[in-house]
Order: sequence, then C-alpha cells, then structure tokens
Amino acid sequence: MMKKIIAAITFLFIFCLLPAAGAEQFVPTDSVLPLSQVKAGMKARVRTVLEGTQISEFDATLLGVVPRKTSPKNLILIRIDDQYVRGNGGIAAGMSGSPVYVDGKLVGAIGYGWSFSDRNLGLVTPIEEMVKAMDWPDRIPAFGVSPKIPSEPAGGRKGEPIRSDDLFASLDVFQEATADDEDEDVESDDIFMDVSESEDEVPISDDIDLIEFLKTAELEPLAMPLLVDGISTRVTERMQKRLGVDLIPLGSSAGSGTANLNKTLKPGSAMGAALAWGDITMGGIGTLTAVSKDGRFLAFAHPMMNYGAVAYPLTEASIIKIIPSINSSFKLGYQGPIVGIITQDRPEAIGGYFGRLAPATSYAVKFHNLDTGEKATKRFQTAVDAFTAPYIGTMGMLGIIDDLWARRGEGTAVLKYKFSGGNLVEGWERRNMFFSGEDLIGEMTMEFDALSRIFALNQFQEIRPFGVELEVEITREPKVVFIEKVEIADKKEFYAPGEIVPVDVTLRPWRKHATVKHLEVTVPESAFGFCEIVVRGGGIAEQTQDSLIAGYRAITNLEDLINELNAEESNNQLIVEIVGPEDFMRNMAEKESDMMMPSPEDFLDDRMKSEIIQEQLEENSLLIVETNYYVEGLLRKFIRIKREDGKGADMTEAEMEALASQHEKNEEAEAQDEESDEQVDLFFRKSGVPRRK
Repeated sequence: MMKKIIAAITFLFIFCLLPAAGAEQFVPTDSVLPLSQVKAGMKARVRTVLEGTQISEFDATLLGVVPRKTSPKNLILIRIDDQYVRGNGGIAAGMSGSPVYVDGKLVGAIGYGWSFSDRNLGLVTPIEEMVKAMDWPDRIPAFGVSPKIPSEPAGGRKGEPIRSDDLFASLDVFQEATADDEDEDVESDDIFMDVSESEDEVPISDDIDLIEFLKTAELEPLAMPLLVDGISTRVTERMQKRLGVDLIPLGSSAGSGTANLNKTLKPGSAMGAALAWGDITMGGIGTLTAVSKDGRFLAFAHPMMNYGAVAYPLTEASIIKIIPSINSSFKLGYQGPIVGIITQDRPEAIGGYFGRLAPATSYAVKFHNLDTGEKATKRFQTAVDAFTAPYIGTMGMLGIIDDLWARRGEGTAVLKYKFSGGNLVEGWERRNMFFSGEDLIGEMTMEFDALSRIFALNQFQEIRPFGVELEVEITREPKVVFIEKVEIADKKEFYAPGEIVPVDVTLRPWRKHATVKHLEVTVPESAFGFCEIVVRGGGIAEQTQDSLIAGYRAITNLEDLINELNAEESNNQLIVEIVGPEDFMRNMAEKESDMMMPSPEDFLDDRMKSEIIQEQLEENSLLIVETNYYVEGLLRKFIRIKREDGKGADMTEAEMEALASQHEKNEEAEAQDEESDEQVDLFFRKSGVPRRK
C-alpha cells in the first residue's frame, strides 16, 4: 500500500526574549573610514583566508557608491586587482565578510554581487550598514526547562466568562508600537555618518554608465554554499531542494562540535555558522569582519538565511583551497571548534558574541544492520529553531541511516522513536515498521519528519531542552505478511449483541508457509442489522478523527495530542474489528419510519478517536495484535445481528435505505480521497501524521 505525507502544523514557537544587544552601538576596534569620505579610485586592501587559517591581504580599487532604497542602504562597488585572486575566479563564496581597508581604516566588507560572469567586481557593505544588524533584540532560547503552561484558560472562575484584554487588544498595541518605531530614528555614534538621505553628496565613480547599469542589475548576496558532512549524498540532495540553498557534502574536522570559548577570532579570519554539529555537520563558511571591545562581532556582510534573531554556534574554520567555478568560485573548507554564538541574521550582516554557547536540540541514532550484524551509534546536535531544526534533524538521522546501510532500494526497517525533554517527563515513544520494494529510506521519511515537527511546533507547550532518539533495525529481506483468508468458525445465521465471534485469520509471510491465527471478537451492544468483521493491516482504512473533522471537538492540550498520537495504528499491527450500523442509525431508521425528522443528536458522536478506540478495546469489538512483520491486506466477512427486541433479523425498508445512504456517503468520501491527496482529515492536517491508504 502506498503512503502519503500530510502537511505539518505551523504554530508559534516560544522564545525567551532578551534585552537588545544594541543598548550600546557596535563600535569596531579598528579605525573606521566613514562612507562620506569614500572616493572613486581609492586603493584598498582586503583581508581574508585563502588557505588554512592564515589571514592574507590582496589589492582592490573602490569604484564608487551605489545608493539603494532597501537594506543595505548603500553599497560600495569594488574591483579586485590581485592577479592570484583574479586567476582563481575572483571574488569567491566564503569571502563574504572579508574586511576592506583604506589606509588601515575599515570601510566595510565584501558581501554582495550580481548575476553576471565578471567575479572581479563585487559590492562592499559599509560598516555603517553592518552595525545596524546589532540594533535588533536577541531572542535566545534558555538552557533550562521551559515554564509549564497551564492547560486551563487564564482568568475567570468556573462558570464565568474569560476576559483577556491582552489578547484582544494586542492588535492596537502592535499598531501603536509600529507607528512609534517608524517615527523614531536610531541613534548613531559620531563615528558613522548617515548618507542614505543625502545622495548628492555620495561620491560616484567616474564610470557613470557602469554605475547606472549596476543599479538595475539583479543584486544577490555572494553565493554561500552550506557544507554538509556525515549524511548520504542523496539525502543531502533532498535537503538542498527543501532548504533552497546549495549543499556541498564536505566540511567537518575532528574538532567539530567541541568548544573553545576562550578564543576570539581576528578580522579577516575564516569562521563558520553551524546549523548542526557532532557526528554530522552542516553550516556556512564566511569571513569575520569586525570585533568590538565588549566581545561582539560582525561577519558575512549579508544574511546567512535571513532569519532575523537566531541562536547558531559560531565556529572556527579552515580553508583548503579556493575552487574555481563557471557559476561562482567558492572556498572549500571545514568548520572547527565552537567559539561563540550568532544572534542576528540580517540583510546587512550576521553578528553575535564570542565566549557564549548556543542552546541545542540533541539527536541520537542507534543503527543495527540485521544482514551483516553491524551496529553503530551516532549523535549530533542542531540549533534550536522550531521551524528548520526538526527538518534538519530528521534528514540528518535518515542521512546517517542511509550512509550506514550503504545501499538504496527494497528493504524492511523497524523504527523506535523517543521524544523527550522538559515538560515531557517520561518522554513519548512509538514503534513502527516500514517496507518498500523501491526506496525504503524514502518510505521511512514521512512519518518521522511529521512527528518531529508535531513535537517541535505544538501550540500547547514548548519542550525544552528537546531530545530525539531513533533506534533502527534494518534488513534487505521483505519482512511482509499477507492476510490471505478470513473465516468465521462455526458460523451462525444470527448473532446477538455481546456474543463472541471466533475468527480464523490465515497469514502468509513473504515466500514462507502460511499460518492460522485464531482470534475472538465481541459483537457491540449497540449493533443491529448486519455488521462487517474487518481484518486488515495497521494503517489501512484506519478510523478517522470524525469529531475533529465535524468540528464537535478540538485538541486543547499536550496530553490530548499525545493521546491521539497513541491512538494511531502502526504498520506491523493486525487489526480485527466489528463495524456496522449502531444505535444512532437504528434510531434514525425508526424515526423515518414514524415520519419524524432525525435530529442532529441522532448523528452526533463527539468522542475523540482515542476515546472510541479505548471503548472498543474494552468491549472486545476491536483487537490489535502486534506482529514482527509489515502487515499487508484487508478482508471482510459479514454477520447478521438479531436483538432481543426483534430488530435486525429482518431490516425494515427505512433501515435498508438509511444504511444504503450511509454506505454511499462512505464510498463517495473514499473515492474523493483517492482522487486527491489534498483531501485529508482535519486532525491529520493539524498533526502531520501520515496514513496508509
């Protein structure tokens, strides 16, 4: 059976808001040449790392200033004069943030370019623009356990209406705050001059035609590929498409993931911004531009992901070589130990602090290849970002599995997930089994990705610190069992509510002898007419969240969400259930026969799926049998029900019509679901849990 992935929930993630880093403006330790003093033809020196960690300098010429309407407000056109750099492709990705000096004074850093072939021309973000990145408040998740959010609404006593002025007045407050922000100018130190509104005084290059052309050309930050290591190539390619950035499968060292918080990098040093570290690494490499006396830094001269306030580790980096390329040359290198934290990712620059650690989400993979006996344990961490980290973590774990298995194609895997962290004291575990005759890793991706996002993005409670463990047993063998036959032992003409029905299920493992499983289910007390005994694999034609779809109920707290996740079937389960007309259908049929209009209460069942399943398990009308195989198939048998009141032995015409109508609706719903993968249950649109069709 095919699986489908359902869209994940997109709720807000709660961060700990810290005071603005810009209580004092960032002042570089280097002397600064204000933009107002920049003149066309000035000779400059650029500092960057070309190989290893040694800072080198090369010559360049300032050609003029290009004013802009958007951030950064002004950029300086620069031409590279050094023959070695020109011969190796000119300005390369990884030179982002390389500081530019005139007579020993800092002008800014290389940051932007255009989508044309001459890479000897580039744009420098003035230091006046770069410091604006540090005017924003930091939002760094705390290291401790997140505060417990009560499940009950705030304010009001039982039976009284709830008032929440803060909630419903927030729009006005936001508008007032926005208006105040628009009217308020950011104070600037005398060391910098604001030239954004005095374009006549901005020095322009003598080459007016070139400047005018560049004003309308497509401006773009210097291409900055993210380096990835420890993940298989094909998972890397999948991540590249999802994240929309180039990923290069290289870039780690023995020191990746370790910390050296006593080290401060110098302007021109190679540095890295880590998204994942440990047994896998992922992050960008650029150049550090400036440091301040209070331990802050600026780098890149353009955004990394443009995510605003962030919390990424700052790392050392080493450059192997500049790799020439037709599209864009780049620095090939690798990240080293963590030396600080990046807190701002803005159009003008990235910035943060030396000597501080970023909080992290932990991932662990325990791998066991049943065919070879190979076992391995891998661990890594990701930055705490509710919207990107779950995907990076999920793909990282699957990339590790894909790399360790060292093959693609058919196979079977047993996965055991465990999500844990603050306010999830005992953690949450799920075991599931996956099989594919084409791409096992692709089949495993869907559910695990969805579950990771559910816990990271749930709207009820931040789980901090957050950890994910994944145990994997994998084999090339198709460990699939097929439901071959269903028989009712000693079948009777009629069954009464509460009566036990013996069922024999014939199961055949792939290319092995069949076996018969004897099971007993009980007819529900509410049954009448006739019922189906359905035997199926877990996740096939699974019960839906009807009360959520109809709008009778909502998931209101983390406990409810976990209960509903627990109610989801797994692919290794054998499901036996009795389904069919119940009391509400019988009542409707009786009312129609008496010429009475059925009321909504005749149809209403506002129980959650977990509550319905619990009742069915208790009355034994539902059996869930755990197996060591991926269970495939669905078979039905019918039985007739005769109640003590005489109903059901011979169904009335109204009952038959009502039953036929209900079956027709069910078939239409199933057909519509098969026609479009977009037609899904409301609960699964919220939770993202995939289901087998």
